[in-house]
Amino acid sequence: MAISASIFSKVSVLSKIPLPRVNPHVLGAGVLAGVLVIGAIRVLVFGDPTAGQIEQVLAIPPAQGPSPLTSHLRVDNGHGKSTELTVQTGHAEPRLNGVADPGMIQTASHRQPASHGAPAATRGPSPDHALVENGPGGLLPIIAADGRRPAEVYARPFAHPAKSPAIALIVGGLGLKKSTTMAAIHDLPPEVTLSFVPYTRDLQNWVNQARAAGHEVMLELPMEPFDYPQNDPGPQTLLASASSAENTRRLEWLLSRAWGYFAVTNYMGSKFTASESAMAPVFRQLRQRGVDFVYDGEARRSSLSNVANAEHLRWTTADRIVDAEPSASAIEEQLLHLEAFAIQNGTALGAGFSWPITIERFAKWTKTLSTKGYVLVPASEVLRSRNGNVIFEAPTAQAPQMVAQAAHSEKSSRKSKKSSHGSKPARKSKKSSH
Repeated sequence: MAISASIFSKVSVLSKIPLPRVNPHVLGAGVLAGVLVIGAIRVLVFGDPTAGQIEQVLAIPPAQGPSPLTSHLRVDNGHGKSTELTVQTGHAEPRLNGVADPGMIQTASHRQPASHGAPAATRGPSPDHALVENGPGGLLPIIAADGRRPAEVYARPFAHPAKSPAIALIVGGLGLKKSTTMAAIHDLPPEVTLSFVPYTRDLQNWVNQARAAGHEVMLELPMEPFDYPQNDPGPQTLLASASSAENTRRLEWLLSRAWGYFAVTNYMGSKFTASESAMAPVFRQLRQRGVDFVYDGEARRSSLSNVANAEHLRWTTADRIVDAEPSASAIEEQLLHLEAFAIQNGTALGAGFSWPITIERFAKWTKTLSTKGYVLVPASEVLRSRNGNVIFEAPTAQAPQMVAQAAHSEKSSRKSKKSSHGSKPARKSKKSSH
């Protein structure tokens, strides 16, 4: 009992001695270090236990390069806010950062509806050599020796029913974003005209795809806005201050990006389209090459009508930019204005950008037109009806380019002051000359 009491008294005394406080993080690190040290000593003394085992080596094949499109064969212009894209230029074709390559194979996220025809070939048909000549970036359009013009050859054939109000739609800014370009080509009816950005990689494939699906195609020409160069449309922009020779050089580069378009349209251009002296040589080149012009209607310019009449260029302007406010309600309101305009004037032309909401609204709205008594027509049909018949001379050795006769210009000049291009969309004239 005495021994037990003694031990108990010593334990009581030890329990009153404070123990040192240990940091748990330090303790954990020490334990881990100890395990590592023991493992290292074990390997040094006894060797690596897995050294004699057989290892299996797997050969991983390199990733395949971009596959060509097998079934489907070109985003933003000035109609609203969008993600800024930086254009890079060099010896190769211009390329924009962050833009999907149309050469990549189509994914399952966007399949072609069966109602829009059979898949197109990857590269499409070869050009008619009577309608092209070599240019700085590819093939340039020309009028054939037999008088055929690219504007008529590449326009979508269409028989307009008599006395039916006609409405045409244009979707622009195509080619820089694969998903919206595919949607425009395959989700919209073939009567809708598609407009492509000239900087698109593999532009000709996109043009081939659009035409194979039944659409007629336009090419966008970057033109100088008032706030240039802070607001820069891109390389080879047509400038109001540039010489005629320089703008001609730039125009030929742009026109040679692809073939198969019936007309060109402006991309921006508030300053350029205000200068008659700058536009005259450009319009002259377009007329001599047999290419029509469609203005997107961003601003009403009497200068456009003056120069087009003087150069005998077939042209027209959009009556409405339907998605200046890219929302469903705003687009539907503008489409109603187009319907009223078609009843009042016989034809109406609406332009929009390749916003997903624009393509969605266009696809739904076009399905209702026939029940309302309207007919959906390509933009070339509206342009033709507003210009009437234009007679062209056959090219000769002295005048290799086609020159439009001036027979229709007197009438156009007398009406230029009353032309729809110098008035607001809500004008009350029964029918405009353009």
